[in-house]
Amino acid sequence: MGSTESAPETPSIAVVGSYNVGLTMRVPQFPVPGETVIGEGFAEGPGGKGSNQAIAASRLGADTTFVGRVGTDRYGDDAFDLWEREGIDTAQVGRDPNAHTGAGFVLVDADGENEITVAPGANAELSAKHVDDAADAIAASDVLLVQLEIETDPIERALEVAVTNDVEIVLNPAPVRDIDQALLDRAEYVTPNQNEARSLAGIDPDDKHTDREVAKRLADMVDGTVVMTVGSDGALVVDETVQTVEAPSVEPVDTTGAGDAFNGGFAVGRAEGMTQNEAARFACVTGALTVTASEVVPGLPVRSAVDDRHSS
Repeated sequence: MGSTESAPETPSIAVVGSYNVGLTMRVPQFPVPGETVIGEGFAEGPGGKGSNQAIAASRLGADTTFVGRVGTDRYGDDAFDLWEREGIDTAQVGRDPNAHTGAGFVLVDADGENEITVAPGANAELSAKHVDDAADAIAASDVLLVQLEIETDPIERALEVAVTNDVEIVLNPAPVRDIDQALLDRAEYVTPNQNEARSLAGIDPDDKHTDREVAKRLADMVDGTVVMTVGSDGALVVDETVQTVEAPSVEPVDTTGAGDAFNGGFAVGRAEGMTQNEAARFACVTGALTVTASEVVPGLPVRSAVDDRHSS
């Protein structure tokens, strides 16, 4: 565990991002174009990278504020019920009568790997103005956590508020897309997975670069520190050096929420005053425990479970 001498009693995290209802089907293998595969199970549950990461942070003991947008449909009602149960501050979540709540469609194969598509709905209506309305909540936080599952304008505004108020920024570039270099440079920490890092670094997927080479190239391109997740191998923390942080060995059931769990854990670790390597180790444990259960939110661990595994 990290030092607690300068850490606040309760860390505070602001998450600006998306909520999607997750519609998940388990399949023996992913279909190829034109193929129909008979599923082996179906579940409907909450998702969205922003909401998942907010729930992860809250379960780990952080005071968590979520800034987002949902529809006025049943799925939006379900979202507020969930956030209330999870103890998340939703004062900055709006409801759009003209857009459906975001939806994600997830296929999980027999090995626990996943393929995901998303219909943004109300997430796409979250604006810089909505972030302005939440500026006080962001400014009062220890860490701002953002992803790329919303439009660019609210992300830019959230980062501006954080920079102005000396709030540490963790930018999870997922799902990866072309973004302004200045956006990446505002973040103290950029947290891609292997594929996202390759895309951001301009490396072709077929090029034979090692994970360390990919992470180093990306780190050379941004002002902050790159924390790249490398699946079951843990994470690489790259600033002047490349350091490996190992993840505990687990039997994966569903890898869908690993990245969101990692980011929630990393943000909490930093908010509590852990060093970046300690926070990455804490996040690796959080992510590893998550993949041992089906579906994202049910798999996100509570603090005691992470502390038990983290200290062992």
